Amino acid sequence: MQQSDILLVDDSSEIAELTKFAILRKKLTEKWKWFDDAENACDFLFREDYTERRDLHPYLILLDLHMPRLSGHDVLRMLKGNKSTAHIPVVMFSTSTDREDIRRSYELGANGYLVKAVDARTMMDTVADAVSYWTKRNLPVR
Repeated sequence: MQQSDILLVDDSSEIAELTKFAILRKKLTEKWKWFDDAENACDFLFREDYTERRDLHPYLILLDLHMPRLSGHDVLRMLKGNKSTAHIPVVMFSTSTDREDIRRSYELGANGYLVKAVDARTMMDTVADAVSYWTKRNLPVR
């Protein structure tokens, strides 16, 4: 199994393309993975052969809040409630500026909360700044 430095969990292919472009343009990493469905992300993250290998854990998970079937809060609760994945930084990545969404995210253990900008350039700058911090500045548990 190949290491992924960044995991994006978002049901929007447009957001995925902008995220990919932002990460590659700044040469932050080539090792990133996109899940367009929270259930697929959970299958990947909680498979026994994956969770037992700490060296495969990402530097950062960018997690959309509003997705079909499982919400970002559901996934966040699972990640932070599991001993094998609780240390992985998770930044919520949403269009929501609702105080309750933000408060709940932090209560569930989010390491940050970023709002998706409407403007593509601003959104890519936000992604690049966040990824740069978590991959270049932060010292992860690996």
